[in-house]
Amino acid sequence: MKEKHYFAGSNASKGLSSYFESILKPEKLKRMYILKGGPGVGKSSFMKKFAENMKEKGYSVDYIHCASDNESLDGIIVHELKIAFVDGTAPHTIDPVLPGAADEIINLGEFLDGEQLQKHKCQIIQINQNKSLLYKSAFRYFQAAAIISEEINSLYDQFIDNKKFNEMCNQVVNKLFPVYFQSDKRGTAINMFSEAYTANGFINYTQTFYQDKKLWAVVGEDTNYTSKLLSIIADEAVKRGYDIECCYRPLAAENLQHLSIPDMNLMIVSTENPIHAGYEEIFDIHEIMDSDKLKAHISEIENNLYLHDLLINKALDKLHEAKKQHELLEVFYVNGMNFDGVNNVFNNTLNKYI
Repeated sequence: MKEKHYFAGSNASKGLSSYFESILKPEKLKRMYILKGGPGVGKSSFMKKFAENMKEKGYSVDYIHCASDNESLDGIIVHELKIAFVDGTAPHTIDPVLPGAADEIINLGEFLDGEQLQKHKCQIIQINQNKSLLYKSAFRYFQAAAIISEEINSLYDQFIDNKKFNEMCNQVVNKLFPVYFQSDKRGTAINMFSEAYTANGFINYTQTFYQDKKLWAVVGEDTNYTSKLLSIIADEAVKRGYDIECCYRPLAAENLQHLSIPDMNLMIVSTENPIHAGYEEIFDIHEIMDSDKLKAHISEIENNLYLHDLLINKALDKLHEAKKQHELLEVFYVNGMNFDGVNNVFNNTLNKYI
């Protein structure tokens, strides 16, 4: 039995970035249950309870956490049964792709007392507006932090020896794939985030990917180049028919941060700190930098890092305020719910698999 935790979405510099379509493919599942209903109707609790029952049966479960609040779930996958549950409501609205054949909607909203909610319509509208403004503010801070991050990387980029970088890339590829062969099929890449900025702060689930894997590390503060190296490895693995799991950076959702190759029992992480007894191989970007020239810019880099962290913290404050608004919203929906009906649906669904 294995348990893995990650995010399908991330509060990134350009807004909410999502890899749901990469993770949840109806054609590869026997059944995907799409949970519908407003906040507080029990979608996350439904999935948590189902996952716990599956773990008791010895099945492996992937927990897909909500990027806004990691304590809430956006989905689960039970691999041995090839079934998944997903929150199909905004901001990541998901509708059936193969209705009946693979997808099934579970509408928990049918157990809501509409008349009860109608009494609080104006308050619900106001809270939603407050949430929207807070998220927009958070994303502006994230965008500003991403610009500072680009500035930091641009300073590091100047002092990378590109010839040596290419040699390092070849060294890694040759070490991983010593014999070339033309695969009959290309591998597939599943994209996700193992780390995210949430209402509860910065959350890191990367270690849940380790699970007795060999660990390699790409070391360096220049995330442009650590990402390039990982992307080269990922492309080569896919060409050779390996399925891979790509974890992207939470702020720069297009840049690869960590890479898992399950069939090779290997996890390759990028890190600024190589002090880890478990790394079997380390590829250090520092070794191909002109450290003497870089020293003249250390003060500038440190100032930018301070500014970057300040902006991130402001964004996190906004996410935390948005969570408080969401909790107010949930109160209205919880008070208007018939949870006996939800429990009946849950038991009927669970009984299909126990």
